[in-house]
Amino acid sequence: MISNFDIEKIIEKGIITNELDYERALIADRKLRLLAKENPYFKSLRMKLRDIIEKYEDAEWSDIDKIDDKKLLESDKAELIAELERLLLKNKDKT
Repeated sequence: MISNFDIEKIIEKGIITNELDYERALIADRKLRLLAKENPYFKSLRMKLRDIIEKYEDAEWSDIDKIDDKKLLESDKAELIAELERLLLKNKDKT
């Protein structure tokens, strides 16, 4: 599971610079969605993270002319890596 420290690092940096960090941020956002229902601290973190995610999406995905097969492949690879990381950490937490 992505830790609070990792989430706070993304937020402290204030910017997402690549697809892998973007996918990690999306995973963190999903985790924060659940935590934010019960804790205002996590709600605040999620709002900040959502702003960073939105900026990245606007910069990288809003111009259809900039989206090509290479970009889609990069996105698919990053999504797979981030999901495998999530599963690895989840399984590590169980042991």
